[in-house]
Amino acid sequence: MPINYDYIIAGGGSAGGTLAAKLAEKSDAKILLIEGGGNGKSLFTEMPAGNGFIFGNPSYDWMFESVPQNGLNGNKLYYPRGKGLGGSSLLNGMIYIRGNAIDFDRWRQKGLEGWSYADVLPYFKQSSNAKHRKGSAFHSANGPLKISPAGNNDIINKAFIDACMQAGAEYNDDFNGIKQNGVGRYDSTIFGGIRSSSRKSYLDKKLKNLTILKNERVLKVIIEKSRAIGIQLKDRIINAQKEIILSLGAFATPQCLMLSGIGPEKHLKYHGIDLKLDLPGVGSSLYDHPNFPVHFSLKNKNLSMSKYQRLDKAIIMGLEYIFFKKGPAASSFWSTSLFHALYNQELPEIQINFTPMVVKEEGKNAAFSIQNFLNLGKAVIARGKSAIPGVQLDINLQQPKSVGSIKLSSSNPYEKPLIDPNYLSDQRDIEDFTKAFKHLRFITQQDAFKDILSSELSPGNNIKTDDEIHSAIRNLTTTGHHPVSTCRMGNDNDKGAVLDNNFKLRGIKNLRVVDASAFPDQINGNINAAVIMMGEKAADVILDIPPLKREDPRETTIEKG
Repeated sequence: MPINYDYIIAGGGSAGGTLAAKLAEKSDAKILLIEGGGNGKSLFTEMPAGNGFIFGNPSYDWMFESVPQNGLNGNKLYYPRGKGLGGSSLLNGMIYIRGNAIDFDRWRQKGLEGWSYADVLPYFKQSSNAKHRKGSAFHSANGPLKISPAGNNDIINKAFIDACMQAGAEYNDDFNGIKQNGVGRYDSTIFGGIRSSSRKSYLDKKLKNLTILKNERVLKVIIEKSRAIGIQLKDRIINAQKEIILSLGAFATPQCLMLSGIGPEKHLKYHGIDLKLDLPGVGSSLYDHPNFPVHFSLKNKNLSMSKYQRLDKAIIMGLEYIFFKKGPAASSFWSTSLFHALYNQELPEIQINFTPMVVKEEGKNAAFSIQNFLNLGKAVIARGKSAIPGVQLDINLQQPKSVGSIKLSSSNPYEKPLIDPNYLSDQRDIEDFTKAFKHLRFITQQDAFKDILSSELSPGNNIKTDDEIHSAIRNLTTTGHHPVSTCRMGNDNDKGAVLDNNFKLRGIKNLRVVDASAFPDQINGNINAAVIMMGEKAADVILDIPPLKREDPRETTIEKG
């Protein structure tokens, strides 16, 4: 293996894998991609319903944990993050949501040139392949990331859509189209019954100028005279002639920077780390979507996906998938959703995901959540024991006011960082959750659910007053699994910004960050599509290729078609 490369990318997830492939395609530069996990290939990373076997599996999951949360009565949260080529696209819910157009216009309004919706939409389209959206000005059928309509369009999913509409919601045929508000079916990163991970979309093809190094941890970046020159692995240093790009994710990227001597001076000195650059913004602006799960029992228990946690049904489901790539295992659990506005119809503050089974995540410690996730895949036992025959409605708060942080637990790169999302530290988040929960109860009282839902299992029908609801929210809230902004982009006047609008780290030459940690703030909806878009866009920025032509179909009254 050559000693020197032009570009070194640390992290083979949705951002780093995409970026590596695009740099290799668009140049003759020598590219090295370093991934801390393996190749990310298994039956369960290909099978859409297989993530129950992936969560909590150390071969595919880094299994991060939060520090105890004061706003959640001391609860510790489990954060699954993908380990292997493909990163978290190996285990996520495969929901294809780009964010809201207003999110990106807000980034541009913050002074980040090149980040308006009109700037990023061409990169979303370049990355995606949605043949079922043919004719839409918002979509393309030519990209590597294959997308299809969400499956599991069954009785209870249809009942959810109908109930939302009876409660006042409009039907939305495309959450990535002219508007986000409303109820409808997701598009999924699934095609032909197979998960469209970023690995499968970008890295499964051979690129002669791309070298991939697996099962290697990047311990730190080597900095000399305010310039990044190489990376430190366990037993050697590898140099980069042009640039080093960190794509380790919202948790590991700020950790790597701090271990490299870049971060808050006082914090680094406390851990005995030689300071290279005092940059207080590193790890300082953790945003995530907090999630409040609500569980209901069913009048007909066989409508729940929990029925497949029986050995006979699980075997039938597995065989149907293995031989035909069809059946429940070929679809995501998450097929339908409501984006609901509390205050702003253009930027709905609430995302409610409908799940045709119960996924208990809340608990006093992260180990509780890990075990319950493992039970989804591994405990194929009789109903009535661990499997709960019901449904779950997850209330995701899209624009939370509470802000968290990432800090070092020690100077040991093999120890996990201290993750503090600081959930519900701002009372406004509690109030918004309360309003959303009351609206959810209103939805479940509609005629469409009359013959479907039986009773509210959690938090329970006995929870009625605002104080009781607030208490339930603090007891049950968990993560929405969308951490961002821990090394955020910002303009020159933003003292908390770590990066400029071109992903360059302020104060250190030849070093960039391209992953969810670069988000200036949180977006509406799931983040994986936006992370892949960043990888596509970053390749043009790094190679100094003119950006794709701006386009904004919102400016026309009628879609092209």
